[in-house]
Amino acid sequence: MLQPLCRHRRYRYLVNIQAGAGWSLTRAATVQQLVVSPQNTGTDYANYLPSPILATNHKCPSKHAFTTITHQPTFMKLFATFTTACCALLATYAFAVEEETKSIDQLYADAITEGGKLVMYHGGDFSMQQESLHEAFTAAFPEINFTLIVDYSKYHNVRIDNQLETDTLMPDLVALQTLQDFPRWAQEGKLLEYKPANFSQVYDGFRDQRGAYMAYMMFTFSFLYDSSVLGGVAAPVSPANLVEPQWTGKIASTHPTDDDAVLFVYKLYVEKYGWNWVEDFANQNVTFRRGSNTANDLVVAKDKVVGVGTYTTGAPNVTFVTDNGNEYLAWGQRIAILNKAKHPAAAKLFMNWAISEEVQKTVVAENVRVDLAANGGSSHPWEICKANVDEFPKFMADRESVEQWRQTFALYFGEVQGEPTPGFLGLYPGL
Repeated sequence: MLQPLCRHRRYRYLVNIQAGAGWSLTRAATVQQLVVSPQNTGTDYANYLPSPILATNHKCPSKHAFTTITHQPTFMKLFATFTTACCALLATYAFAVEEETKSIDQLYADAITEGGKLVMYHGGDFSMQQESLHEAFTAAFPEINFTLIVDYSKYHNVRIDNQLETDTLMPDLVALQTLQDFPRWAQEGKLLEYKPANFSQVYDGFRDQRGAYMAYMMFTFSFLYDSSVLGGVAAPVSPANLVEPQWTGKIASTHPTDDDAVLFVYKLYVEKYGWNWVEDFANQNVTFRRGSNTANDLVVAKDKVVGVGTYTTGAPNVTFVTDNGNEYLAWGQRIAILNKAKHPAAAKLFMNWAISEEVQKTVVAENVRVDLAANGGSSHPWEICKANVDEFPKFMADRESVEQWRQTFALYFGEVQGEPTPGFLGLYPGL
């Protein structure tokens, strides 16, 4: 394990590259991973990396390519002792927030004393999408008036920014797909640094080391098909099959320009099959819709045979493809308490409940804890390279690249059409 390094204004830090070594760097303050390619050999990252710098080994060495960090002083070595002390001080500060020690019952009592209210903004496709979550929390804590508002994450994030700017903040908690917002909000001091019980058991790539945010559940996007309506035709085992003539007019897809997670899935397909595949797919008379649920819904209703850029609800005869060497996406939905939350005690109660063993095993589709067995198989998604768990946050952080991909797909598939599936919620849903 590499040791933390402390950045001093007279010292520079260089990354030495060795392809396939499988190391990545993590910002302690924001848990924003920096992936360095062999082309970046010798690049000076002193202005990029705040202290302390952490190095962790990944299970997908082909996607991470560096091994060592060298500390090259540009001033006298007599500052080494000072540097070591600086490291210890900053490391202590960075991880100063301790995990919650109160019991769930004590936290529940605190939330009731506070007023018994909780407002949460959650990313999603339709108003009732997180109803099972709402019902489970309400059943566990009936004296809490829990308001849960579902909207596209790309609307919730700017809604929160606007509410903060106008001093009209509604939610206490926010859980979104727009992963790039959480490091930004943390750096701006807009998130409460808080570590619920079992925070240390959450997969390291899903949690901010200071406790500003974490993931509490996972979503998975790929393609699927209904095996009961194939009519003797061989099932599509990879996206390459989807451009074959037998699937013309039989495919539904979330529009990739409307959802960044779906956009990432299409990006994976381009990187494997090329732009000719996209051109051929565009000629398949695909039904593009808003909302990542719609492709699955159309397949379940037997209006379509294949759904792309969607998730599975486990319907009979529907096969969700995450094998045969196919690339797909699984990500941790980040959640945080806002610093100006009106009901921080209730928000803390939710955070502790959400990553408890019971909820992780029975309420969320796939758990985020390293000490629990995977809910949906023998391996956690972060242990599967093809799931791209660690790649998606980096994609989301590069907004220039995201927009380039988005607009390029619009050239092939056209602009997204139709009203947003959650409806138009305005500035202050939950008011």
